[in-house]
Amino acid sequence: MKRKVLILILGLCGYTHIVWAGLSISPIQLYITDKTKQRSATVTMDSKDMEDTKTFEATAVKWSQNDKGEDVYEPDPNIIINPKNFIIAPNSKQVIRVGFNQPLAGITTNDEKTWRIIFQEVAPPVETDSVTFLFNISVPLFVGKLNPVNINVIPKTINNNLVVNIKNNSPSHVQILKLTLVDASKKEVANLSQMKYLLPNTAQDFNFEKINLHNNQYKLLVLTDKQDQPYEYSLKE
Repeated sequence: MKRKVLILILGLCGYTHIVWAGLSISPIQLYITDKTKQRSATVTMDSKDMEDTKTFEATAVKWSQNDKGEDVYEPDPNIIINPKNFIIAPNSKQVIRVGFNQPLAGITTNDEKTWRIIFQEVAPPVETDSVTFLFNISVPLFVGKLNPVNINVIPKTINNNLVVNIKNNSPSHVQILKLTLVDASKKEVANLSQMKYLLPNTAQDFNFEKINLHNNQYKLLVLTDKQDQPYEYSLKE
């Protein structure tokens, strides 16, 4: 019996491309902004060190987040992907164009719009018993104006755990790369490396577990994809 193992690759900030098992993809985030006047962006797949030919199918999903900060995906046939189906042979490249028929003015409002472009590997026919590893590559597409970081940080204690709620008040996304809790002497107490996206006007809880804020002068350092140095917030319940 043939078994399939899905390799999920998500777009990660801080990298210009991802390489896995001989297949690279660049860029790992797509931007179409009002400044460029463009209607499309391109993704390049490179199979420099790949051993076998692979077939991919590309689809687009509208990307939002619910009140718990969980990702919600909805199929969107209005995104143009060319080609939608393609074959990559070893030591070859494939350029995929992603975009819209209409001008951005008809798509964006004040808030940035977000999609994910998913490249799903199609399983090859296999007659004998084997394990097949299939790529599922998800690349975020951000459309609209990029705005400065504007977040609120609210600490709370839940079941003796320090939980920090971070809300993105900006009309464009922010990605939380790392959260560092420090004491009054700037000594690190704990850290979380989340790589978590916050879409416009969404919030997410981050659990530092058994840390007590009472009578402690802790500060939270928030490193995002928008700056090299972290923002600093005093934590008070």
